[in-house]
Amino acid sequence: MFRQIFLGRNGPDQLSLALTVLAFVINIIPGGYITFGISLAVLAFAVFRMFSRDIARRQRENFYFINLVNRIKMWYHNKKARRQQLRFYRIFVCPKCGQKLRVPKGKGKVAIKCSRCGERIIKNT
Repeated sequence: MFRQIFLGRNGPDQLSLALTVLAFVINIIPGGYITFGISLAVLAFAVFRMFSRDIARRQRENFYFINLVNRIKMWYHNKKARRQQLRFYRIFVCPKCGQKLRVPKGKGKVAIKCSRCGERIIKNT
């Protein structure tokens, strides 16, 4: 029966699910009729997307949403990896080309060769 309702329609996808969760979160926030109205509008848009027959447009919207979420996840993952690397490595920047160079901490004075331009830098780690 559930399949027959959504036959020829977009149906639930990641963006609709996110909008539904957002509507419930907004509804929990105290604020009276204003937050209730906003949550109702967001929920109505989510239901509209589910029952829409313009599948190509809804899939394109969902595609952009998923790309945005993935970019945010990768940004967070890169920041987290950078913080973890800073415990064990020092990062230097090549003065000639701007390439970031990673050197283990605690090695004393080292000669670093840039992998991009070949510039040699002597730094203390």
